[in-house]
Amino acid sequence: MVLSVMNVSFFDNASDAVFSIDEQWQFLAANHAAAQLLGKSINSLVDGNLWQLFPQWLGTIFEAEYRRVMSDGGTTHFEAFSAVGNCWLVVNLQRNDAGLFVYLRDVSDRKRIEADVLEQSRLAHLINRVSRFLVHAHGLGDSLQYCTDAIIDELDGAVAAIWVYNSQGDYLERQGFSYNPDTSAPLLTSRLFKSPILALDHSIIGTIARTQKPIIDVVFPAFGDPLQSNAVAIATAHHPEASVFCNLSNHPSSPPTKLHLISYPMVLDDRLIGVVALWTYQSLRPFIHEGIASLADSLAIDIDRCWARTALLSRREALLFRLANQIRNSLDLNTILDTAVFEIRQLLKVDSCTYLWCWSQEETISLMVSHEAGKDAQCGQRISTCPPEQLSFLAKQISQQKILRIDDIQQPPQFPSLSPSEQDLLMALLQDLEIQSLLLLPLKTRSDHLGAIACSQRHDSRHWSDQEVEVLQAVVDQLALAIDQAELFAQTRAAALAAQTQAQQIELTLQELKRTQAQLIQTEKMSSLGQMIAGIAHEINNPVNFISGNLSYTSEYVNDLVRLVETYRKYLPENEEITALEDEIDLEFVIEDLPKTLASMQIGAERIRQIVLSLRNFSRLDQAEMKPVDIHEGLENTLLILHNRIKARGDRTEIEVIKQYGELPAVDCYAGQLNQVFMNILANAIDAMDEQPDPRQITICTQFIPDPHAPETEDGEPQGIAMIQMQDNGSGMPPDTVSHIFDPFFTTKPVGKGTGLGLAISYQIIVEKHHGDLTCESTPGTGTTFTIRIPVNPAAEFRST
Repeated sequence: MVLSVMNVSFFDNASDAVFSIDEQWQFLAANHAAAQLLGKSINSLVDGNLWQLFPQWLGTIFEAEYRRVMSDGGTTHFEAFSAVGNCWLVVNLQRNDAGLFVYLRDVSDRKRIEADVLEQSRLAHLINRVSRFLVHAHGLGDSLQYCTDAIIDELDGAVAAIWVYNSQGDYLERQGFSYNPDTSAPLLTSRLFKSPILALDHSIIGTIARTQKPIIDVVFPAFGDPLQSNAVAIATAHHPEASVFCNLSNHPSSPPTKLHLISYPMVLDDRLIGVVALWTYQSLRPFIHEGIASLADSLAIDIDRCWARTALLSRREALLFRLANQIRNSLDLNTILDTAVFEIRQLLKVDSCTYLWCWSQEETISLMVSHEAGKDAQCGQRISTCPPEQLSFLAKQISQQKILRIDDIQQPPQFPSLSPSEQDLLMALLQDLEIQSLLLLPLKTRSDHLGAIACSQRHDSRHWSDQEVEVLQAVVDQLALAIDQAELFAQTRAAALAAQTQAQQIELTLQELKRTQAQLIQTEKMSSLGQMIAGIAHEINNPVNFISGNLSYTSEYVNDLVRLVETYRKYLPENEEITALEDEIDLEFVIEDLPKTLASMQIGAERIRQIVLSLRNFSRLDQAEMKPVDIHEGLENTLLILHNRIKARGDRTEIEVIKQYGELPAVDCYAGQLNQVFMNILANAIDAMDEQPDPRQITICTQFIPDPHAPETEDGEPQGIAMIQMQDNGSGMPPDTVSHIFDPFFTTKPVGKGTGLGLAISYQIIVEKHHGDLTCESTPGTGTTFTIRIPVNPAAEFRST
């Protein structure tokens, strides 16, 4: 006993609790910290019985370990929550001759920090789960239901719900609803959840939507509590419309449990998107509130993005149907198929789009790629080298008019009509063609000609949506009719030419009709291209503005997170796990590089905004009439659009553009058509220098030539001619080629590389539309110069032509 008292006295000034008890569980000695922790004075402890003084320890790990060490001897160490003192304790027990020596240390602060870290980890895991799911394209209902499931799973909530705002009907529509299996039935059957449609009046959720202000930790009544009407008043006092929350009846078997509501509006650019709400049985920490607020902001962005994606799909369908009409309007088979594969690839954003002809030869079905558009247009060459047995399945699918739809060859679908060997041949064929995903839609003309449109992805897999298949099927049906029309037209034209070979005038008339037809098709294509450019520029501009506007907030959030990390490092400097994680992720580099990354993103967003502005200016859809424009601005916009072809690529250096701009007044012209002329001439100049050695240069000169005999305009502007010269140092052309350079369908490019319409249309625009002059001078081995001369202020009689 003397030894135990001396040992305790030694710790009398220590901050940790120390006491000793004998084999009859009587206190022998205790220090001041033990008396304070146990809530007793030292005098009341000494000679008192442990279990009589502290019955709260009976039946707990404290009793079990005390008795075990007292019986078996030795020492032990454990950590547990103590009802005595309501704190977490680290307990050390040591058996001695007198009895038991007990050492207690209060670690509640550490446990509280660990609990906070755990809660933050759960919150981070929730946000990561939701973010990963929302990255992929899912339906809006599925995405929001997944979010509520994740909220309940990660935060142990009672009920989670998400409402989406319908601006046309001015009501909320619930599209996500999850609950804990132990949630009280009266809550689930309440009026708030009975209908998926919720008005903005007479409900607490409607109040949040109408005011666009969050409600945090409002306490609702205990279910089954006879005083629930009074408890409802607690919430109603803050939000009167909270009375329409639930329609409860008394359930004595259910224990009273109060609910805490945390609800945030989902708002984007002051526009209500919806409301997210969570009911829990315990009050959540403030950082959980902040996490749910951040989740609400993310959901607002993703819901808005889903709406935009749906609208974009609708516009895509409309574009595809317009494309089908344009295809049918053409009577040239090559033009039809070239237009089809090019436009389908552009609209669906696939790596390659091809048209396959299928025919039978002596009971053998053969395939050939006749038209192809893609990043690596070599599918036709690869198919031509494939053994016939490998192509038999594709030919069989086309002859049987069956759609072939493969999202990923690594996980191919099962084809009931195929034997295992045939399916292996198909997969081997796709691997040889380096195709990861394939969508093949066959067609059959009235003359029994077989073909197919094939869209493929080479570098990654792709899910072919039902909407894409339906829309593309409609285009294929229109394409079959267009091919029929082209065949009939070809037959009719052949018959007409055979019958009228002696009629020179009719032949000239047919040539003129052919030229006019080609020009109309080209004009319609350029008009559609301009509309598409303007639409794409508008669609890109919205998300770019949003990204640019949120980068500053992102920077603030990053700074806040960095300060949070620094605080953790300050208060937990010795934590090995945190130190190891810092080394693993190279925290110092991340903190240094993250602001630079955000700055780079800001520069990139500004660059995109400039490109969008140039696209919008280039299309000039709003300038269908003659208007004064800056010619230099049109040249700059054209060069910006062609920048990708001008810049260095691979082993080829960048084409140097030398600008020698003079003082030009505003020129009355059709800006969009004039930009088209600039585009055609500069694109040809780039093509001419494709294989040329350095230096490769394009020189653009502008000059105003005043007319000394013409008076000034009413605004005091001089009259005269605007001259634009575009010169390249390419290979040049011989005189006999220059003499035909503006003839329709005349081209110096290889077959399939040019239509021969670009310069013919340009000549028509300058001469007939602007009453100017377009000339070409070229010297083999030196280069080519195109000179445009148009009046700055055309005469009044020319403006209506």
